[in-house]
Amino acid sequence: SYIVGAGDEFKIEYFGNNSLSKNIQISREGVINLPNIGPLNVIGLAFDELKQLVINKVNKGLIGTEVSLTLSKLRSINVYIVGQAYKPGSYTISAMSSVTNALFASGGVNESGSLRQIEIKRNGSKVHDYDFYNLILKGDTSSDVRLMNGDTIFIPFLENTIRLNGDFRKPGLYEFKKNETVADLISLAGGIKNNITYGA
Repeated sequence: SYIVGAGDEFKIEYFGNNSLSKNIQISREGVINLPNIGPLNVIGLAFDELKQLVINKVNKGLIGTEVSLTLSKLRSINVYIVGQAYKPGSYTISAMSSVTNALFASGGVNESGSLRQIEIKRNGSKVHDYDFYNLILKGDTSSDVRLMNGDTIFIPFLENTIRLNGDFRKPGLYEFKKNETVADLISLAGGIKNNITYGA
């Protein structure tokens, strides 16, 4: 699902009637130059789509030649991390980086920031909400998204917290969302211990 872009570098190898091994890079215009074939516009393609396109071009243009294409070097992208970040600013990261990767690179969220309502903005509009609790409490990465060049990660102020004490598996201070129920809050704390005993 990786979308290729200017600066990505690939290793291309021909086998059979034509034999070569060469590194090729996507230009700023979104073009690669296939050896013995010519320029090919690849802007906006996923890597799997690019790979199939190259195979088709080689099969038609170079009879008796097989081709292998591998991604050898990823381009870098710039993203902005603002709001209640530990170290707000501009960061240069790999084009494969997700929100979680970027947050770790910046040192994470400071003590005043929300872990549950982090906003991803693209071209001035919010495109995604990220809940860090999904990862740290559930090990769930399904809400993580891959970033694009120029994206902004905005960390708002922490608003709603509750302290859960007593016979919870993981008592402590938790951030909650306005639409969450008591059952949701108990789940955040890992549930209630099952070793509670009652007198006769």
